[in-house]
Amino acid sequence: YLPERCPEGIVLFLFQSLLGSVVDAFLIGCMFIKMSQPKKRAETLMFSRAAVISQRDAKLCLMFRVGNLRNSHMSRQTPEGEFLPLDQCELDVGFGTGADQLFLVSPLTICHEINSESPFFCLSQRSLRSEQFEIVVILEGIVETTGMTCQARTSYTEDEVLWGHRFLPVMSLEDGFFRVDYSQFHATFEVPTPPYSVKE
Repeated sequence: YLPERCPEGIVLFLFQSLLGSVVDAFLIGCMFIKMSQPKKRAETLMFSRAAVISQRDAKLCLMFRVGNLRNSHMSRQTPEGEFLPLDQCELDVGFGTGADQLFLVSPLTICHEINSESPFFCLSQRSLRSEQFEIVVILEGIVETTGMTCQARTSYTEDEVLWGHRFLPVMSLEDGFFRVDYSQFHATFEVPTPPYSVKE
C-alpha cells in the first residue's frame, strides 16, 4: 500500500510498471521472431527453373536441382594438414537407406529413375510435347536453430521438362576451397539421349 504523501514511492511504482511492460514486450518479440524463422528459412532454398530428362549411369532419369543459399562453414583439417571444406558422416540409427534424406550444404541434383514403376515409363521425347502433367516438389526440413519444421514447394509442368539436357556443374575447387557459382544454378546443356521411352 502506497500512501498519498509518498511521491518517491509512487514514482518508483510507475518506473517498475513501465520497466516490466518493456521487458514483457521484448520477450514476446523474441518469441515471435523464433516462430517466424521457418518461413525465412524456406526463402533461402532455391529450386531449378526446369527439370531435365537424361541418362545417368546408363538409366533414363528425371532430375531437378535444389540449393541452399545460406553460407556454410562446415570444415575439418586432416592430420596431413589438408583442409576439407565439407566432411559428412552418416550414423546408422535404423532408418534404412535414407535416400530421401538430404544434407543440403551444397546444391544437389535430385534424381528419379524412370523404370516400370515410374509414371513416366511410357514417356518419350515425342509424347512429352503432347502430354499434360505437373510435377509437384515438396521439400520439408527442420530449422537448425529452433528445431521447427519448414516447407518449400515448387512445380514443373511439361513445358519445363527438358529432354536430353543436364545441369551445368556449379561447384569448383579454387585455392583449396570449394566455390559454388549460383549464377549457373539454372543453366543446362544438351547431352546425347535416346528419344524413346523406357518401355520402347
